Amino acid sequence: MIRLEQVTRVYPLGGADVRAIDGISLTIPTGEFVALMGPSGCGKTTLINLIGAIDRPTSGGVWLDEERLDLLSDDRLTRLRRTNIGIVYQFFNLLPTLSASENIGLPLLLYGLPAREIAARVARQLEQVGLAHRAHHWPHELSGGEQQRVAIARAIVAEPRVVLADEPTGNLDSVAGGAVLELLQRLNREGRQTIVLATHSAEAARRAGRIVHLRDGKVEGVERP
Repeated sequence: MIRLEQVTRVYPLGGADVRAIDGISLTIPTGEFVALMGPSGCGKTTLINLIGAIDRPTSGGVWLDEERLDLLSDDRLTRLRRTNIGIVYQFFNLLPTLSASENIGLPLLLYGLPAREIAARVARQLEQVGLAHRAHHWPHELSGGEQQRVAIARAIVAEPRVVLADEPTGNLDSVAGGAVLELLQRLNREGRQTIVLATHSAEAARRAGRIVHLRDGKVEGVERP
């Protein structure tokens, strides 16, 4: 499903070039759970952004199925992300003036779906993440783990084929983080969604079927837990 060929991403910084990604080639088949692991600054977030079509490579190509993402127009990329890719961030990014259910339903509202269908889908996702009883709570009334589960529900409510999770447990304690990782595993196992997890935690990475170790923008090694 996902293929990167000799991908490089260079950022100008203070008159010099920083190679955040340096010639990475990687294939992620449909339905795989892959962890991108490495220390801060190794290129994990940059790689997530390239796979999610949020950023474009300086050189090389990124494919989703047979579409080469880095050559698509901005409008086409927006439509493709909307229907195929869900993203979960470390800092939740929930809108504080919307309830949990309203945050989850926002992507569907932007699609123009009928209110009844939105309500049904949101209710299903709240059940799936174990937060049906918190549907009408504001983000500030939820724990960190609950906010992250709402963020995951929002990312998957449109049933994307790919879920990208960038350090989703970075701001959570071990119990809440474990619950989030178990949810990602269940989505992969039961929904057959392709999961790409960026993490610096060896414990979190072991939840994946394959770990890609990154260092200085390159693939340092691959292992299967």
